[in-house]
Amino acid sequence: MIKAVLFDLDGTIYYGSKLIDGAKEVVQAYRDSGKQVFFMTNNSTKSRKDIYERLTGMGLLCSLSEIYTSSYASALYAKRKGYKTVYIFGAKGLEDEFRQLGINTSEEAEVVVVGYDMEMDYAKLTAALQVALHAKSIIACNKEKHYPGENAKRMPGCGAMVGALEGSLGRSVDYVVGKPNPLLLDIICTEQNMKKEDIMVIGDTYESDIVMANEYGCDSIYIGEEKHTDTVCVKFIRDILNLSK
Repeated sequence: MIKAVLFDLDGTIYYGSKLIDGAKEVVQAYRDSGKQVFFMTNNSTKSRKDIYERLTGMGLLCSLSEIYTSSYASALYAKRKGYKTVYIFGAKGLEDEFRQLGINTSEEAEVVVVGYDMEMDYAKLTAALQVALHAKSIIACNKEKHYPGENAKRMPGCGAMVGALEGSLGRSVDYVVGKPNPLLLDIICTEQNMKKEDIMVIGDTYESDIVMANEYGCDSIYIGEEKHTDTVCVKFIRDILNLSK
């Protein structure tokens, strides 16, 4: 009786720049069955518009309103907390989401937001440390250890950036926005006027996608090779069609 299916992206819909075999057909099958479809990711390097252009460029039709990212969730969280200015230790896509919600970025900010940045170096870490040492709050987009990149190659995740700053500070960040925190699901349900019983999560990472779904109290399908008693486990995304009938 679900009304919407929420797909993780990296490792579930695509690897790097290529759609996973069968992903497009599965998404369309859910649409044809009358379900709403949404895409969510812990990737904080890209804005929602960036992800939209990436998906449509791969041939997967979607709308901007169907896309949710940890960068958007972080900006929305900061807005709800009343922050007017933040310091971004991350990529341009993260900055874009904050600016779109009317939140400025500055080296004088008292709030630091840590996101994934493939161009992170010692100089950027040093600059972020100067602000973080006196910050009232430090927010991490997520603490994901690694993710599947091109051809499923494991790539260091945002946790590498967060860990570098935490190690320099000698303390942990104050709040982690992204998966497995169910905040992203709560945002989707609030904006789309749905209940947790209305949605199902499909993802490839148990400790983020499935744990998030479990904590929120919604259904999930796990795409992976390890078996867990509280999830459906499959090896290929095309199997979802049979599992969901």
